[in-house]
Amino acid sequence: MTTSTEVTDVEIARQLASADVSNLSVAKRLGVPWGRVDEVRQRKGLETFQRGRRAVEASWEEAVSRRVKPVEDGHAEWTGQTYPRGTPMLSWRGRAETAYRAVFRIRHGREPQGNITHAPSCVREFCVAGEHLEDRVLREERRCREGGS
Repeated sequence: MTTSTEVTDVEIARQLASADVSNLSVAKRLGVPWGRVDEVRQRKGLETFQRGRRAVEASWEEAVSRRVKPVEDGHAEWTGQTYPRGTPMLSWRGRAETAYRAVFRIRHGREPQGNITHAPSCVREFCVAGEHLEDRVLREERRCREGGS
């Protein structure tokens, strides 16, 4: 188990990226004091957790757009929930999937075939920029263009 001094502010901020996550839940999950989590939220200017009903998004597109934050060099950061190892996840109307699959479907207008991976040009961990994601079909097309197998 990690101690509270081993948990970085970046990790706390990643856990707080969604307004749907309370300071207390992050503090318990990471084993850090609530006050430290609150300080990170304030310093980073992150939205405050609100109890009660939240507006339900009308579509996958709206659900995704509320949770994607464009960052430098064309990358995009996921501000929603994540699986335990950090993989971005999206739950909408009782259906959960990786944010990669939802973003890919919106960007490319079709269901992804096989696993979603980052294009070789994208080196940012957990980037959710649609143009940086590839499914099996896009990987095969890229390899053909590059003259590989």
